[in-house]
This record gives sequence, C-alpha cells and structure tokens, in this order.
Amino acid sequence: MSSSQVYSRVVEWSPSGVTGYDASVRRLAVAENLSALAANWGGGPILVTISRRSTFVKAVRVPNAGASEVNLILQTQMASMFPVPLHELSYSFRLTDDINADGRLAVVAAMRESELKGILAEARDAGFKVEKVIPAALGSVLLIESLGVKDAAVVQSTHEGLAIDLLEGGELKYSRVAPLPDSPGAAEAEVARSFAAVGIPASRVIAAGGIEYPSASSVSPMPSIEALATMPVDKLGINIETREAVERREKAAQSKRSRLAALLCAAAVLMAVLVFVERSDKAGERQASQAKWNGRLTKLRSERKKQETKLNGVIQLADSIKRAFEPAQKASDVMTLIANQSPKGLWLTGITFERGKTTFVRGTSKDSAGVSDYLQALTTEERLRDVKLVFANNGDIDKTPVVQFSIQGFAVGNLPLVDAKKKKGSR
Repeated sequence: MSSSQVYSRVVEWSPSGVTGYDASVRRLAVAENLSALAANWGGGPILVTISRRSTFVKAVRVPNAGASEVNLILQTQMASMFPVPLHELSYSFRLTDDINADGRLAVVAAMRESELKGILAEARDAGFKVEKVIPAALGSVLLIESLGVKDAAVVQSTHEGLAIDLLEGGELKYSRVAPLPDSPGAAEAEVARSFAAVGIPASRVIAAGGIEYPSASSVSPMPSIEALATMPVDKLGINIETREAVERREKAAQSKRSRLAALLCAAAVLMAVLVFVERSDKAGERQASQAKWNGRLTKLRSERKKQETKLNGVIQLADSIKRAFEPAQKASDVMTLIANQSPKGLWLTGITFERGKTTFVRGTSKDSAGVSDYLQALTTEERLRDVKLVFANNGDIDKTPVVQFSIQGFAVGNLPLVDAKKKKGSR
C-alpha cells in the first residue's frame, strides 16, 4: 500500500459509542456500536481509530538503530511506559526523523489487546473490513500539517469530552481528554494544565471542529477525524495489530524470504548447470581444435627438422669454403716461417705440408748443436704447436760428418677442408 493511500470512511471507536465520517458525503454519523453504523453505511472498508481514553500514545527517545532492534528495546521499557502489562497490549511504533544526542524519537501507540480483538470481531460481524487501526489523536498530526504548523495544541470536542492533543515539531507528544468545560476560561485552564504536565513550552492553540475557544490562535472547521478521511494516513507509520496478526505477517515474510532464497538457490544451480554444459561443449570444441592444430604442429616440426638438417649442411659447406679460401695461415706463410728459423750451418731438404695434418721438416746440419738450436727456435714460435724431434742421425757426405734430422709440428689454424665423419658408435 502506497503512502498516498486515503481512507474515505473513518470510524472513531470508544466503549461508549462510535463516530463515523464519510468523506464522500462529508457527513458525521454517530451510533451506539459498529453494527448500528453498518445499518447506515452498509459495511465495506473502513479505517478504525481508537478514542484517546482507550489508547496510549508516548513519544520516547531510543537508540538510532533498526526497527527490529528498537522493538526489542521498547518491549523492555513498556512496563514503565504504560499502566498495562506488555502481554495484555497490542502496540505499534514509528521511528521519526528527529535525531539528537539522546537518540531517535519514536512514537509508540498501544491499546488493550482484548479490546482490539473485540473491535475486529464486531467489525467483521457488521460487514466492515478493517484496513488499519490507529489512535484517534494522530488525526491532529495531519490537521496541523494541512495548516502548515509544527507546534500547537489542537482542542476539539468529542463524545468522550474535551480532546487536547499537544504537538511539537509536527509529532504528537501528549493527548488527553478532559471534561467538557462550561466556560471558555475552563477550557483554557485545561490546555495550560496539559502543557504543564508534559513540560513543553506553551504554543499556539488551534480550535478544531467548531469548538468555541475565544483565545485560540487559529480556528479550523475540520475535526481530526475529517483530516484522517481526507489525507494520506500511511505516512503516520502506525497500525495496531493483534499478536496473532503480527506473527502471521512475520511468518509470511519469513516464508517469502525462504521462497526467494530457494528460488535464488535453484537459479544458482541452474546457472551452474548451464555454465557446465556450455563449458563442456566448449571443451569438446577446444579438444577437436587442439587435435587439429597438434597434427599441423607435428607436420611443421617435421618440416622444420628437415630444413634445419639442410641448413646445417649448408653451414658446414660454407665453413669448408671459408677454410679453403680464408685459412688461418697460408701454406706459403708456414713454409717461409720454417725456412726463416733455420740457423747457419743447417740446410732444409724437404717440407711436407697438408691441410689439417702435421707438417714435417727434413734437413741436414753440420752438427747436432744446429739441430738443437733449430728445434728450440721452432718450439718457441707461437704460430706452431706440438713441435718435436722425429729423429736425428749422424752420417757422412763426401767424408764430411753431418746430422740428418726430421722435425714435426702443427701449424696453428691449419684446419682440414672437410670435417672427418664420425664413425658409428663413437662418442
């Protein structure tokens, strides 16, 4: 139900009788009970208000917390707030926007549950459908709002007596019923007594519903019951229900939350199944695609291996060509080096030089000292390595003693044109 809901037929109930207001015909109706009123109205939906002497309305400060937490706090405080035990009460409360250092202002309304059950049963038997049950004094909240007033005392005549509702900051702070005065001065005294009882500053007085109050700050021909029938009531945030009705509503809300949780759980399971199926399909497609690409990858790897083998052959061929045309030492350079190192009295008779092989030097010397000097000179040459004497034999040439010798060594960088092939099983 939206906050703009207006109930056109309002009934104020009291133990001594009922007063009804029908906004469609703008007329008050007074009857002994709801059954008598139904004979005039014909039943249907109504807003029931409870007279000031049959309800308790209290404005108290509570911690600025949620409604459920505040409800627990109020249950512990009601024993001192109202003269009736908590288990005999039906109550409702509204958290206002008035927040200060002492907490948040809450408006609490309560009545005897036995009376509430009796009213609901009587209304049902009379053919009425009770939409809400609220204190009649809350009509003054809507009345001063229509007048643009925040602080006031609303004074009006009811069948119970002189109704005095004190409001501060637009909220009902106190409500009482005094005997109908026999003079205007007596009414003013009752209003002053009410302000003093609550301890709030005296403010303007609004005379409602045509009551005579000469010193009133303003006059409104509209009684509070008419304000309830012509203005949105849900903004008051009060609806007094029996404990059974509250329990049924809470169970229904809990059941609704449980159903919602079950639906969300089922939706989550369904979503998980859909995701699993989708991923399974994707996995199958991915496996088929993976197998296809694996086949292509195997072929590409085989082709790459073939090309690498060809490339290695080309590289080896290029190395061989480079060795042939760009040797580290030319054969002529090696022979020149060997010849230049020969000492006086020593003649070279032959040099054997092949690519990638040991170089052999043969010659004749007058004496062994010449051979030794020559061997030493070749050994210390950086462009030769592994130099050693193969043999040195004494002999005669035309009856002249000589030493015939052979020396071997390896020219640095004398690589073969083609690398020797490795034998199978070699490491």
